[in-house]
Amino acid sequence: MLRYKCFELHTHTVHSDGSFTPQHLLESALAWQFDGIALTDHNTMSGLEAIDETLMARTLPVIPGIEWTTYFGHMLVLASNAYIDWRFALPHTIDDYIKKIKEAGGVVGIAHPFEVGSPFCTGCCWDFRIENWDQLDYIEVWSGTFPHKRFKNELALAWWTELLNKGARLAAVSGRDWHGLDQEEKVLSSATYLALENGIITAATVKEALARGRSFVTLGPCLDFRLKRNGMACGPGDSLTPGNCELEAGIDENQRRELWQDFGIKGKRAVLVHNGQELASFDCSHNKHPGHGFRHTSPCELAPGWARLELYGSCMGAEDTLLGFTSPVYIV
Repeated sequence: MLRYKCFELHTHTVHSDGSFTPQHLLESALAWQFDGIALTDHNTMSGLEAIDETLMARTLPVIPGIEWTTYFGHMLVLASNAYIDWRFALPHTIDDYIKKIKEAGGVVGIAHPFEVGSPFCTGCCWDFRIENWDQLDYIEVWSGTFPHKRFKNELALAWWTELLNKGARLAAVSGRDWHGLDQEEKVLSSATYLALENGIITAATVKEALARGRSFVTLGPCLDFRLKRNGMACGPGDSLTPGNCELEAGIDENQRRELWQDFGIKGKRAVLVHNGQELASFDCSHNKHPGHGFRHTSPCELAPGWARLELYGSCMGAEDTLLGFTSPVYIV
């Protein structure tokens, strides 16, 4: 059985340019009610040496990773069984390097693709030229805290949507790009939820969830998205043949609520997006089931392509703000 767990997949420590010690990072992640994190220091994995089973047992599990930090973009590599040298990767050779990572058992994602580049942050903007999108696993569609990165995240969402329309299969994640304690008393940050077998957090289950696209991204409320036909339910990352089916959607506003409720977040409208266009929209501000949140079912007809669920509502005084979205179900 698949169970969703909450992750922060982009973190740094004093082993690169962060201010967290590895122990402090894990303790802070536990306070933020994450179920697990990935440690992704820039161009080094030395911070993992300071994390042992005892520390993880009293805090949370850590997925080993690294953030390739180059002049042409930043790339997240998780749970590779071998170190792949990043130093000589060029825009036109990145496919060769991704292939080596995949052969070593790792999963690969693009970090903050529309971050400001030179001269402010040389290499932060994605300039690599991927030809074989089948090798890439995910894109960090939302990055940083909110609302500071809103415009860049809107560009990333549009780019990811365009790639899906071209036939790519890419999971969506968020990444806080967490470097240290926040200066503000309260910070709004998105989270990535991954559907894991029996909810067990290991490098293998996290890699499988990312590779299969079993994820959703949210500023707070949890999303449940399924397409059903003949007793079979397909969720994010699954494939379904075209035709008539039943949409089943759910919104749960109970998880980690104390971390986001003070920002005025309230889910009001859920949208089924099909091949980049709104196919159906329904009010989710009412019809609440006590303890379970909003549930909705309705028939729909899907052509070849993809479909995802998006949630809109109030946030920080703004209305009809995108609060979360799932990775796609593929219609093939």
